Amino acid sequence: MSKSEVVESIKAVTVGSKDMSNNLIINVLAKHNEYAIYEIETDDINNRLKVLIDGHTDEAELKIQSRFNIVKQKYIEAKGMLSKSSNFEMMKHRIAHTLSSCLNSDDTDGKKEFSELISTITREHEELVINRTLYLSPVFISTIFLFALMYCNIDLRIENTPLWQLTTISLATTLGSGISIFITAKTLNFEDFKTKKYYFMLGVERIFLSFMAGAIAFIAIRSGILTPKFISESYWSYMFIMVIAGFSESFIPRFLSKSESTMHNK
Repeated sequence: MSKSEVVESIKAVTVGSKDMSNNLIINVLAKHNEYAIYEIETDDINNRLKVLIDGHTDEAELKIQSRFNIVKQKYIEAKGMLSKSSNFEMMKHRIAHTLSSCLNSDDTDGKKEFSELISTITREHEELVINRTLYLSPVFISTIFLFALMYCNIDLRIENTPLWQLTTISLATTLGSGISIFITAKTLNFEDFKTKKYYFMLGVERIFLSFMAGAIAFIAIRSGILTPKFISESYWSYMFIMVIAGFSESFIPRFLSKSESTMHNK
């Protein structure tokens, strides 16, 4: 049989077709005459990569299978870490390329290659966790500090002093901002900057923006420009407005735009 011929079962592995287990093939990552590495449609990321080995002869198939068995555990370990990878598309191709090199030759040190790949995925995941923590730390610190300050000055609640008002407004704004930050953090890319301090600065920037929004909302209420129906003299109603101001980044810009339009129309 010619060396260049592809086994029929391997030839059948194409995008849009189904494999022997009736899984829909959505991507072919590597294909050789006697093996194919492909991706199936499934919600389980760890189970998306599949390998099909079918040699021209039993001897040829056994040889490729033996190469696969040497790196099988490392390959499975690497697949299991795909869900932790920040760049799934790139990593799945690297896994497929590494496995393909191992199946093609006995000279490739597959265990070493996969160990380095696993180390890379682990290191990138750790960096993402650190960057995310740095981004979230300003809101953590602000919330704990303001809670402590509020607790230490609880006696001022009855007199409703300026210090108490400032503390409660700041805490409410931080709580609203914190919810917004936690929600949006899921969609952010924590690989944009190589310097970690930038993520902390972004978190500080977001907190500062929420304080500005809370201050503008408070001024608007005290001036009478913003008068929600549920507002009262109770600091609880003020706090609720501050939570909304801290949570919604578009609340204050919309309000300022509307106020500017009203002033121009007079």
